[in-house]
Amino acid sequence: MKNFGFKNKAETEKIGLAEYFFYGLGDFSFCFIYGAIGSYIVFFYTDVACISAGVVGTILLLSKIFDGISDMLMGFVIENVHSPLGKARPWLLWMSIPYCIGCVLLFTVPDLGETGKAVYAFLSYNLMATFIFTSMNVPFGVLSSVMTNKQNERAILSISRASLGALGVFVISSYAPDMVERFGGGPGGWQKTFLMIGIVSVILFMITFLGCKERVGSGVMEQKTGKKSSITLGQGVKILFANKYWFIMLMVNIFYTAMTSLYGMNLYFAKYVIQDAGYNKTMMMCSTFASILVPLLIIPLVQKIGKRNVALYGGAGMGLAGQVLLIFTAETSLAGMYTGLILRGVGVACISATKFGMIADSIEYGEYRTGTRAEGFVYSAASLGVRFGSAFASAFIGWVLGAFGYDGALAVQSESAMKGIRIMFYYAPVVVFAGLLVLLAFYHLDKEYDGIMEVLDRRHKEMESAR
Repeated sequence: MKNFGFKNKAETEKIGLAEYFFYGLGDFSFCFIYGAIGSYIVFFYTDVACISAGVVGTILLLSKIFDGISDMLMGFVIENVHSPLGKARPWLLWMSIPYCIGCVLLFTVPDLGETGKAVYAFLSYNLMATFIFTSMNVPFGVLSSVMTNKQNERAILSISRASLGALGVFVISSYAPDMVERFGGGPGGWQKTFLMIGIVSVILFMITFLGCKERVGSGVMEQKTGKKSSITLGQGVKILFANKYWFIMLMVNIFYTAMTSLYGMNLYFAKYVIQDAGYNKTMMMCSTFASILVPLLIIPLVQKIGKRNVALYGGAGMGLAGQVLLIFTAETSLAGMYTGLILRGVGVACISATKFGMIADSIEYGEYRTGTRAEGFVYSAASLGVRFGSAFASAFIGWVLGAFGYDGALAVQSESAMKGIRIMFYYAPVVVFAGLLVLLAFYHLDKEYDGIMEVLDRRHKEMESAR
């Protein structure tokens, strides 16, 4: 009998190096679009599609609200759709072709007038982000929690995801404008660029689907016992509200994603303050390159002092220090600006490398508190933070720039618009890092996890013997 990607515990005591890599490739692919939305979607809508900044802010906020609702619904679907391929993996297979199509539609500008373009932007954004991306990314998040329940293995999965995901953001943030120009520039260049990206994504998702295995969790128990478990939406919400660490990680995701969305201000700062958009590539490299290497370098540190401490001190603390340096040097010293961006990037990388493992650990805490394991609900609800953080940051960028008189059709911005650009580049990140410091100070699950697992193992053995 085929196991369809499942293995017995005796066969899977350790995850192999290749599987860590295959899992990370999934986020490498997701981060093409995640990075493009965070870095360029506002610019694309204001300067390529020529939609007003205020309208763009409203479109993104409304869309992210819908996106957050779809995350919760996807968690419900994951808990109640049963497939011999697994609980999380099959969505990478089922939705990869629609994902490619969505990439193209998201960066297409139809000739429909300003109102028509705004309507199209709203519809295409929600098709891609609210429906297609959610139906793949939420199960992908769940996948790490059903591959293993060991803290160290989850930490390495989180680091692999963060490092390769950061590489995806780095590639798209640094080279997307170059690719657009190579394909002829303008709306057509953007469309062709993301057609190519969509095709590459399909290949990468297939590698992740074939290379990763589900070993633990409710999906594996269903394969062993033949009994299918289901959780109602009300039960899922109840489980979440009993889980304080889920709430902390929800908020961490909101603030973290807001910070990565604020990377999009690099292009505005380069184009209008430095007055050379070419500096954007180097600025993006400084902002994102640390996220590729830092997760790999901090593996011993994570194992020694824990995920939370790395996120708190190396993440929020280092990020805040880098941002303060930017405030004092960005317009007077290129070296100071690049150093500040690198320090800020190191801070963001430390949080990125640890937060996925921290979310996965909160699943066990929820089971410990409620007696019910709900991977889909926990991950879908935690990903609300990604949607809301991106929504509020992108919308806030649009609203602030609009309020200060920014006009993407102008080559030279007004003094008021320049003030708006500086506020978003300098001071918005300070608020974000301060919020992360406060949140992470209340996360203590690293110290409690071993005791929780002892209780859960005892419960599971009792359930097995009762059958």
